[in-house]
Amino acid sequence: MLRAAALSGLGLSLAGCAFSVPEDAYTVAEVKQDISAPTSALDGRLVTIVGWLGDCGGNDCAIYATAQDAAMVATGDDENPEWLGAMDRRLSIGFDEDFDRLASGMQQSRVLVRGVVNAKWHRPADDSGTAFGCLDRCDDIRPLSVERLVN
Repeated sequence: MLRAAALSGLGLSLAGCAFSVPEDAYTVAEVKQDISAPTSALDGRLVTIVGWLGDCGGNDCAIYATAQDAAMVATGDDENPEWLGAMDRRLSIGFDEDFDRLASGMQQSRVLVRGVVNAKWHRPADDSGTAFGCLDRCDDIRPLSVERLVN
């Protein structure tokens, strides 16, 4: 009986976890490079991205290529050149209450984020070269799910 209860508890604690990175997953750098190009092959596509989840909630949520970038941004030291670099390398995750609720226990962890790519904030708005602007909680990724990587 005790063994059954322990196995049941283990199953519940691993809910929302992934044990490996899918072969078709993109890195943060790959998606960032694609949406920064004049034309994006990923714009509007549903993708899985592997990276490090930053602190999510309110006006900010992002996925980072490295744990160091996620930790650097969490310091809030916006006068540090390393902080600015980490901000430039990240992908912003759009607001979704359900996503934020799931992500709250996965901050500063390696994760898989599944969502739709939005290149709008990275391309010129018109022929004049004027770019769109976004200040808070841009939706480079329109999130659908998040899973913590356990390996």
